[in-house]
This record gives sequence, C-alpha cells and structure tokens, in this order.
Amino acid sequence: MPGWLVVALLAAAPTGAARDRCGRALAFISYVSGDYGSAVGPRGEVLSPEELREQAEFTKEATAELRACGAADLADAAAELLRRIELRSAPAEVIRTAETLAARVGQRFHLARVPPEPPDVARGRVLYRRACAACHGAVGNPPSPEQLPLTTRPTAFALKDDVARLSPQRIFSAATYGVPGTAMPSFGDALPERELWDVAFYALTLARRDERERTRGRDLLRTAPRVPDYLQLAVRSDDQLRAALLRTGLSAADREAVLSALRAALTPRAPAPAPTARR
Repeated sequence: MPGWLVVALLAAAPTGAARDRCGRALAFISYVSGDYGSAVGPRGEVLSPEELREQAEFTKEATAELRACGAADLADAAAELLRRIELRSAPAEVIRTAETLAARVGQRFHLARVPPEPPDVARGRVLYRRACAACHGAVGNPPSPEQLPLTTRPTAFALKDDVARLSPQRIFSAATYGVPGTAMPSFGDALPERELWDVAFYALTLARRDERERTRGRDLLRTAPRVPDYLQLAVRSDDQLRAALLRTGLSAADREAVLSALRAALTPRAPAPAPTARR
C-alpha cells in the first residue's frame, strides 16, 4: 500500500474518544428514529409532551457530540433534524431524516450497525442474567418500583408492547453507550461488541417465550419464499416486521407466530427427552 495512502487512512481513522462520542450521537439519533412516532402524530399533534422533550434533548446531545468530534456537516444535519422536531414535522419525515443521518454517522465513523457474525443467543442469555436481570428482570419483568426505586422504569422485555419499537440495533446502542437521563449504564467498556449483540438479540426473545407460538411460526416459515437473515433482523423492530407481514395475508395470530419464530431463530431449542427403555 502506498505510504501516502497509509497516512491518509490513519489521519481519517477516529481516535477512541472521538469514536465513542460519535457512537453516542448515533445512539441518540437512533432513539429519535425509533420513538418520534410515539411523540407526534401524523398531523403534528403532540401525543406525548414528555417524549417530545426527550426527542429534542437527544438530538441536541447528538449535535454537540458530532461537533466535538469534528464532524461539522453531520452536526449541521443533526441541527436540521432538531428544527424539524421543534416544528413537530410529520413522523415519516423526521424518521426518514433521522435514519439517513444515522446511516451517515455509522458509515463515517465505522460504527457497528449490524453484528459482524450471527449472534450467539445462548451466550446472550448468560450475559443478560449477569448484567441486565437486576433491573429488567430475569425473564424480562422488571422489579416493582418499591423493590427497585428508579427515576425511570426499565424496559419490560417480556411485554410485546414495551419492545414493539425496539430492534436489536437499538438495544445494542443503549447497552454500548447507555441512555441519558435514565439509570441505564454503558457497557461498552466492559463487554466486546459481539457479546453486546448477543444480549441485544436475546432480549427480544423474552416476549416470545410461548413455544407453541414459536412452533407454529416455524411451520409457516417453511413455506415462505424468503426469510430475513440476522443482518436484516438486527435493524428491524417488531413493528416494522409486523408492517411487512401485513402484505402476506396471514392472520394476526399467524403474524405474531412468525415474529416469535424469527426472534427465536437463533435460540437453541431444548433437547428432546431421551426415550425411556421399555421393560
């Protein structure tokens, strides 16, 4: 490789601190793309003032982080995103803008938006119980406020409504960089990226524990012309997958069964019991 190219590549590579700052910016922007639709309705009506304030704060944080790591053009794009949020622009417009910006930030700073290999959900289960269960509950039901007094309620991963807008990528970002204004800490310095992906994929199996529903979904998927792989599942929420499944003509119950099978696809099945010898 020519010497000038090596120098150019090294100069372009972000330092660890800059990469972390831009990683946090990416996480903040991802929150906006996932949650803005619960803050503002299609006609600009405010659905949740608290959620809207949070979207604006996350975008301000992202703008500051991008300026701090020298990405002035991306910071300007984040400021434009903030302007649209403050104008209460339609969700489709804000979400599209946030997703485009998130892709640019991830590409510019080589930030992991998809796992580099299929996640190990069995390892994710072990890591979840070690690092996440105290707040989120061993099977995804957080302790009561009396048992665990926190200013914000942890996500209940066992509830389909709580995880509807979450993708593994969003959980990965939250686990890597933490969530501002909440008790959610950063695990980016404690766990390697591949293990954070393992946890992220495992967490979304907790609302899909009904084995009969999973089995029904697996049967339906055997007849599907195409099945999403782990890279596609990494960036899609349950709501996004539901929207895609609407076009299949499946009943609501069958769509939920397919979702359960997709989320559990990387979960090892329990071994069948050994046959008992006849006497």
